[in-house]
Order: sequence, then structure tokens, then C-alpha cells
Amino acid sequence: MLGLVFRRRLATSASAEKAASVAKNSQFNVFDRKNKLIQRSKTPALDPVKSRKVEYLRDEVATRTIERLAFITRDFTKVLDFGSHSGNFAKNLCEETPLGENPNEEELHFTTQLNNDRVTIRNKIKELVMLDSSKEVLDRDLNEPFNEIFPGKITRVVADEEAFDHECLKESDQYDAVVSNLSLHWINDLPQALANINRVLKPDGLFMGSIIGGDTLYELRTSLQLAELERKGGMSPRVSPLVHLNDVGSLLNRAGFSMLTIDSEDIVVGGFPDIVSLCEDLQSMGEQNSVLSRANFLPKDVLLAANEIYKSMHGEEGPDGVVTLPATFSVIFVIGWKKSETQPQPLKRGTGQVSLKDVL
Repeated sequence: MLGLVFRRRLATSASAEKAASVAKNSQFNVFDRKNKLIQRSKTPALDPVKSRKVEYLRDEVATRTIERLAFITRDFTKVLDFGSHSGNFAKNLCEETPLGENPNEEELHFTTQLNNDRVTIRNKIKELVMLDSSKEVLDRDLNEPFNEIFPGKITRVVADEEAFDHECLKESDQYDAVVSNLSLHWINDLPQALANINRVLKPDGLFMGSIIGGDTLYELRTSLQLAELERKGGMSPRVSPLVHLNDVGSLLNRAGFSMLTIDSEDIVVGGFPDIVSLCEDLQSMGEQNSVLSRANFLPKDVLLAANEIYKSMHGEEGPDGVVTLPATFSVIFVIGWKKSETQPQPLKRGTGQVSLKDVL
């Protein structure tokens, strides 16, 4: 009997150790990375034209990244586009924003300046490494004109952004800058990914990234939650959890970045006739829910109820009386620099010459 109890204790102890080990290894596993790879690859492989039609958000964010890069005067010989998708950053560096009919002076100045910035930035980059986990996404625009317009060398690399184990990522201190647009929000261990990005940067190297966060798709989120509460008496995780603006600074500091600049912009995409159209666009983008604990089925009655709630709470009525649905994407833009002895350093405490009392 004692031996049986002892064996049971051993089994219980072994089970506890195994459970602890599993918990330790999966503590950051919120997203199903394998399923996300399938979701992202499906539309570019089956219908590239449809896939290109839903690039409006990534193209807009790439343009806003270029606007921010224009303020940085240094050269970037070797740049890593981390989670590059099909090359939105490179494509928008090589395209020009056309002037509309009868532009005013402000529009003319802004558009001219943006197009000049594109030329300046792309001429600074001698080698651009585009890295993405999906070969179908990465190769979709392989024959597009921007590949010939870009003056530097473009290298496409298929690698898992989370594993960070490709040859082009093993060497430390090799990239002058790392750009990452709208891909970090699907990484489970975000602190480790940022630390790895910091490692491959040269000292005083630049990291410029954008990540979907905050209250992104709050209209869709609240509509689905209210509909499911009404119809089912509970809620399922229909929309992925996202990082918040207040957490980004500590994540970057923890990863070893300094001289941080963080801001957030809401990009509102309007004109969706119904909730199904919005979900189809998200699906074509590869941005549908990929949480491990997600529900695999959305009942029709919940979807219909969510559509009516969406229209009543967030719908926008046009001049013709037709109600369309907006979708808000909250994009967090971050700039961080890898620490270096050559960077400006704060003076020691107590060395100030002017009292704040006199100023204020």
C-alpha cells in the first residue's frame, strides 16, 4: 500500500513538473502561428488580384512610415524589413502620389515633399532585406515594377519572425535600420522579438515600427460582444488581444532601445455596406482571428444581430440615406535606437544651471 502511494506521489510529482514545463514553454502562446501562416498565405496564392485590393491599410501605414523616416538624415546602407508582407514599404518608396484635380497650395506642397522624400530615402538604402514567414505573400509582387525602380539590392527571405533563426538574423550588429510595419501584433513573445531586433542592429542603429493596437476594430468588437451576449448569454474571443500604447515604451526599454519616440494614429476606413464585407476584407488581408482559444464557428443569428448593432451604434448615413459601416484601426508608431557610446547622454543629476522655479 505504501509503495502504491509512493508511486502515485511520484506520478503526481512528474505530472506537476511536466505541467510546469509546458506552462513555461507556452506562457506567451496566445496566437496559433501555424494557423496564422495558412490564413495569410491563402488569398495571395489563390487570388493575387483580390489580395492586392485589400492592401489599403498597409500601404497607408508604409507611407506614414516614409514620412517619419524623412526626418532622419543619416544613410541606411543595409535595412531589414521585418515582416515585410509583399513589400509595401519598398513599393511605396518607388511610387509617386498623384496630384488631384485643382490642388490647393497646401496639397501641392505636401504631395511634392512626400514624393521627394521617397526618392531621397530609397537612394539611401543600398540593400533591403525583406523577411516574411509566408512565401506566397512574399513572392506575390515579385514581378511588380517597384522591383526594377528600387536602385538598391532587394533580397527576399522566407523565415519565421518569431523563431528568429534564419541565417540572415544570426549575426549581431549587422543592420543600419530595421523597419517593421503591421506584423508584430501576431507574435507571441513580443519582448523577445524586440530584443532580437535590437541585437541585429548596429550600435546606434534605428528601429522604426508600427503595430496594430489599442482600440482597433472597437466597432466590430463591441457589436459582436453585444450580439453574442444577447443571443448566447456569453462571449467568445472573436477579436485578437492587442498591445496598448502605455505598454509599448516599457517593452522597448526592456529590449534595450533608447531615445524612444512613440505616437498613435487612428486610421478610419469607411464605406463597408455590412459586417460581412468588413470580415471578408480582413480575411483577404490574413488578419482574421487566430487566438488559440478562438471559437471556430460564428452562428448566423449572432452575425445578423451584430450587423444591426453595428449599424445602429456606429453606422454613418450618407447623403443618399444609405448607412455604411466604418472600421477604425489604431496604429502605434515607434522609433527606438540601439544604445551606443556615441549617443547623446543626459547630464549628471545636480549639474543644471537654471532653476525650474525661475522658469515657471
